[in-house]
Amino acid sequence: MVQPIATRASAAKAGLWSALDLALRQGLQFFVSVVLARLLTPADFGVIAIVSFFTSLSGIFIQGGFATALIQRADPTHEEQTAIFWLGLALSAAMAAALYVSGDVIARFYNQPLLAPLMIVAGVQIVLSALGSVHSALLARDLRFDLTMISGIFASVISGTVGLAAAFAGFGIWALAAQACTAAFIGTISLWVFSPWRPAWRFSPTVLKPLLGFGTWISLSGVLEIIYTQGSALLVGKLYGVQDLGFYNRAASTQQLPSMTLYSVIGRITLPLFAARIDEPEAVRRGLRTAIGLVMLVNVPAMIGISLLADPIVTTLFGDKWKAAAPILSILAIGGLLYPMHALNLQALLAHGGSARFFRIEVIKKLMGVGFVLVGTIYGVEGLAWAQVVLSVVAFHFNAAPMGQRVGYGTTAQIRDLGQFVIPTLLMSTVVLLIVHLVLWPVMILPLAVLSGGITYILACYMLKVRAFTDALDLVTDMVRQRKGRRAADPVQRSNSTHDEGLF
Repeated sequence: MVQPIATRASAAKAGLWSALDLALRQGLQFFVSVVLARLLTPADFGVIAIVSFFTSLSGIFIQGGFATALIQRADPTHEEQTAIFWLGLALSAAMAAALYVSGDVIARFYNQPLLAPLMIVAGVQIVLSALGSVHSALLARDLRFDLTMISGIFASVISGTVGLAAAFAGFGIWALAAQACTAAFIGTISLWVFSPWRPAWRFSPTVLKPLLGFGTWISLSGVLEIIYTQGSALLVGKLYGVQDLGFYNRAASTQQLPSMTLYSVIGRITLPLFAARIDEPEAVRRGLRTAIGLVMLVNVPAMIGISLLADPIVTTLFGDKWKAAAPILSILAIGGLLYPMHALNLQALLAHGGSARFFRIEVIKKLMGVGFVLVGTIYGVEGLAWAQVVLSVVAFHFNAAPMGQRVGYGTTAQIRDLGQFVIPTLLMSTVVLLIVHLVLWPVMILPLAVLSGGITYILACYMLKVRAFTDALDLVTDMVRQRKGRRAADPVQRSNSTHDEGLF
C-alpha cells in the first residue's frame, strides 16, 4: 500500500508529537548531563567522547543508512523490512566484535586503560540499538511520533536514573557507560512493545538490492560526517588530552541541543512527507521553505543567545570547573546557526532518491573540512571550533544548490529568506547585551537575559509580521481547529493565498 500523503493538519500533529518527544527526552537527558557534569570530571566526559565516536560510527550503518532506506522507499515489503533487520543485526554484531578486538589498541593510543573495557560495553550498546532500528524507522515512516515519544521518555527516565545512581554511588565514568547502555536496552524493549512489526525468521538477501544502493550511500555519507565532526574532537583528545576533549565535548553538546532538537522536530517528518510528494516540485518547494522558516525562527535567536551568554550558561549549569568550555561554546554557537538548513536541504535531496549525489556532496565538504581542521588545530581547541564555523558557511552552498536545481529554492533564495530574522535578532541581542553589562548579580544574568531577550524577539516578530512567525501561528490554529472538529480552509484556496501555509 502506497504511503498516504499527509495533510497540513496531520503534518502539524506529527510535528507536535515529534516536538514533545524530543523536548521531553532531550530535556531529561540534558538535566541528567548537567547533574553528572557536577559529579564527574571533564576528563571522564572526554574518555566517553572517544567511546561515543565508535558507537556513533557503528550506528550509522544500521540506523542512519539502511533503516532510512525503509522511510524513503514508497512501499517496502515485509520481506524487505526483515532483510534490513537481519542485515543490521549482523553488521552490529561484527562491529561489536571489532571493538572488542581493537579495545586494547585504542586504550594504548590514548593512554587510557579504561577504554578497553568500555569498548566491550559500547559493543553491547550497538547490538541493542540495532534490534530496534527497523521498528523506529517504520514508526517514523508512519509519523507515529506519539509512540516514539513514549518509548524515548521511558528510556531516558530509566537510563538517567541508573546513571545518576551510579554517579552518586561513586562509580565515576562507569555511570556514563551505564546510562548509555541502559538507554539502548530500554529504548529497544519499548519499541518492540509499541510497534506491532516483527521480523520473519527467513532472510532473503536478494530483496536487499533495491535498498542497498540508497542505504549504502547514506551510510557512507554518515560515516564521513561522524569521522569529520567527532573525529576532529578525537584529535583534540590525542593532541591536547582528554580533559580538553571533555571541555570541547561539553561545549559541542550544549550548542547542539537546541539546533539538533529543532531540526529533528521538523526533519523527522520531512523525509517521509517529501518522499510522498517527489512528483510535485512546487509542493516540495513550499514545504522546504516553510520547514526552514519554522526551524530558523527558533534556531537563529537560540544560537545568537548562546553565543552571547556562553559564560553564564556554562558556569550556571555545569559549575566553575567547566569555565574553560565557555569560549568554545560561544564560537560553536555561531557555527550552529545554519545547521538545520544544512540538514533539511539534505533531507529533501534524499527524498528525491539523490543518495549518490548526497555522498558526493559529503565528500567535497569533508575534504574542505580536513583542511580547515588541520589549520585550526594549530591554534588549539578554539581554533578547531572556528574551523567548524568556516566549514558551516562554505558548505551551505553545496547543500542548498541541489534544491535550486530540483525545486527552484536554492542558496540565494534561502539566504534571502533569512533576512526576515535580522531585525528581531538585533533587537534581542541589544537587550541581552544590556543585561549582561548592567546586571550586578551574576546569578540573575542568565534568567533575565533569556526572559527579556525572548519577549523582545517574539514581540518584534509579531509587530514586523515575520513570515515564519505567521506560519507557526497558522499551524497552531490548524491543529486547534482539527481538535475541535472543524475543517480548515479549502487546500486549493490556501495554495493561492498571498503566502504559503503549512508544510505543503
